[in-house]
Amino acid sequence: MIFVGHWQADLNVGLFVRCQGENCKRYVAINCILVIYLKVCVMSAEKHKLHYTSLNRKTGDGDGLYEVDVHASVEELEHLARAGYLVRDGLFQGEALQKLQKALDHLEENEHDRFKNDPSQERSWGHIPRHLMDKDPVFLDLLKLPPVLSIARAMMGPLVRLRGLSARISYPGPVLHETPWHRHLRVICKPLPPWFSEPHALDALIYLDDLDEKTGAVSIVPGSHNWLDREPPNGSYEPVEGELEVRVKAGGAVLIHSNLWHRGLPTLAAKRRMLILSYTPTWLRRSPHGGPQPDEGLTQAVLDGDDEESHILLGKGGYT
Repeated sequence: MIFVGHWQADLNVGLFVRCQGENCKRYVAINCILVIYLKVCVMSAEKHKLHYTSLNRKTGDGDGLYEVDVHASVEELEHLARAGYLVRDGLFQGEALQKLQKALDHLEENEHDRFKNDPSQERSWGHIPRHLMDKDPVFLDLLKLPPVLSIARAMMGPLVRLRGLSARISYPGPVLHETPWHRHLRVICKPLPPWFSEPHALDALIYLDDLDEKTGAVSIVPGSHNWLDREPPNGSYEPVEGELEVRVKAGGAVLIHSNLWHRGLPTLAAKRRMLILSYTPTWLRRSPHGGPQPDEGLTQAVLDGDDEESHILLGKGGYT
């Protein structure tokens, strides 16, 4: 099976604006995969190919060969493994960015009655629409987004699935829209059992507006995705040691491990729109948030088709 990206995007490595504490270093580490043989063929400084051979395939599963055009350098993947994040400026530009903005604005208008600020609350996460791929073809087109999907396959193996595509829209106003410190896969316990399966997922935080003082930057703690002995401070909006504030222009993205500690800084003067595109290994279940999928959602037609790659990405196959 060969994964070939048909979607084009301009990629540039982004830089953070400000960092605090000791986490301003460059992190390098290498992850090991036990059941898959991995051969790296360097193509350029920012892109390379991976060839996977599955060692546990069943009869009838094909040749077990997977080729991935990875939209990142080997060094960037090493940084992602150690620090838990990558910044991508200009992931969407021009008409591609405008299509996403327009589609989310249309969805926001259609579902605005579901979002109500509680004036008695001091803070709010804002409006969080779910199941976006079922609601607009523009969002469904992101199912095989190579600059994100290829990195997910490079980090977690060739068999990954969509965990979900959601949005977060925050507004300035009397109720402060920001998020406390949190992570996205809360399935870690103490003590760790001998056969504990460490959860992994890749989240692409795609920003449709500039991140600045008006809209609110995103803060992360590099390396915190590897902390299995502690939780983010519950309900806290306060700075923590090693916090790194990241800002990108509209159309940029921050790719993070789902368990990286992060928080959205307050939206003070202009609306802030973002998408959250997430992938996990195929044997993990999709996100439980947002309730059941819409009736007659757009992904059903994809599942009714005969594209095996799309079936696996939508949770149909790719596991034992």
